[in-house]
Amino acid sequence: MTKVQTAKDVIEQTKFFHRKLADFYDNLSDNVEKERVKILLEYMSRHHENLAAILDDYESEISERVLDTWFMFVNKKCDLSPFFSASINPDMTAQQVIEIAVDFDQCLLDTYEGILQNEISDEVRDVFRGLLEMEKNEKIKLAKNALKIDSM
Repeated sequence: MTKVQTAKDVIEQTKFFHRKLADFYDNLSDNVEKERVKILLEYMSRHHENLAAILDDYESEISERVLDTWFMFVNKKCDLSPFFSASINPDMTAQQVIEIAVDFDQCLLDTYEGILQNEISDEVRDVFRGLLEMEKNEKIKLAKNALKIDSM
């Protein structure tokens, strides 16, 4: 799907997405029985709240001119079905939770990569390259911590 929007729009949508994920994982933690899975979900909720706060700070450091830049990009299809229709049950394993998280993270990575494939100014490219790197690093951090929790 081709979209025309500003850099600010994308950042705002990403913050919203992280906050929705934080709520999603928080609500899931109320419905699981396994303590390890509950700890993992609570960690993931805090992790996404933290990412939204980081984006707030990041956005405040970007010039209005860059934030107001309009561009067109083709967004790869993201599979958000786990977000809207996750089959949640009290017996979920930590691995099932991690798989859902990986799907969500990949959607954000695909969005940033899609933006970077277009003709955009160097300043806007730098912003989204920074966001892409941040998301990649956070994905690695989340995976490592999730594995630590899973192996407890």
